[in-house]
Amino acid sequence: MRVFKMMLDKDKETAWLNEMADKGHAMTGFCAGFYYFEDCQPGEYLYQVDFTDGLFRVSQDYRQFMTEMGVEVVALWGFWVVLRRKAAEGEFTLYTDVETMIEHYRKIRRMFKVVAVVEMLCLIMEIYGAYAGSKAAIGGMLVIGIMTWAVIRQAIRTNDILDELYARQGRVPEGNGCRSRKVPVVLAAMLLLNGIAFLCRDLPEPGPVIGRGLHVLAIILMALCVWQCFRGRGDDLEG
Repeated sequence: MRVFKMMLDKDKETAWLNEMADKGHAMTGFCAGFYYFEDCQPGEYLYQVDFTDGLFRVSQDYRQFMTEMGVEVVALWGFWVVLRRKAAEGEFTLYTDVETMIEHYRKIRRMFKVVAVVEMLCLIMEIYGAYAGSKAAIGGMLVIGIMTWAVIRQAIRTNDILDELYARQGRVPEGNGCRSRKVPVVLAAMLLLNGIAFLCRDLPEPGPVIGRGLHVLAIILMALCVWQCFRGRGDDLEG
């Protein structure tokens, strides 16, 4: 069985894979959004999704350690690795204490930060290409804009998880996540401004000038979104 599903939230993905296993569908592979399943006994496997330190790879030591724990590496994609173990062998949990959970989510957060910056740069190039008259760039701008919005939403959720973990240690970071709540709304406004800017470019003067100004404003808003989402979070605290 093959199922197409786009997921950025590794915790929701883990829960979904375990739900599928409970229904008798064991994941066996993944590629570009497609999950592959085979029939199994309901509840035969337990799944976990982990974050790796390299693209499409895990170290030999990592594989050996998982093998010793009775864990099978099912799939590698990007920075993510899907693991499973027979449910008969007991509970399957990767991170059991707050400190290792914090380090785990800090790594995920840094990854989202890099991805958001790269997507922002790609979006700027697509915006200028679209303004120059490229129809393909217009489509690319919309796709990358949606992807950027999704990544920032997930980064906000990761911020919230880190805030909860730091609170368990009595370390409450400044801003405690509230300031990033409006980031997706601002990002949507940025996409709207770009749409208006494209309409302005075909108007008589000063329409094109206004359009260019709106593009610049949209880019500034996008940069502020990324900065607001990642600045001064709990993973920057010491002690």
